[in-house]
Amino acid sequence: MINYLKLLGYSCIFCSIVYFVLTGVVAFINYLNNGYFFYPLYHVKRTLVFSCISGGAITLAAIFFNLIGKFNFRKKPPSEPE
Repeated sequence: MINYLKLLGYSCIFCSIVYFVLTGVVAFINYLNNGYFFYPLYHVKRTLVFSCISGGAITLAAIFFNLIGKFNFRKKPPSEPE
């Protein structure tokens, strides 16, 4: 269980870094085109919310695929070596 909490934390941090970089690039492009740097507070809040949602989705996918692997392992009998 601790590993999944670590995965949740790491994936949220990774996604927030990626989202901050992407919105920063868009803000920089806006600065080059319009002459002002536009990075309001709601972009920061939105980035944090989206990173938590995507980090949770990554963790749920890992749990789901791990459970599928455990159930498939239990169903298949070991094959005899030739």
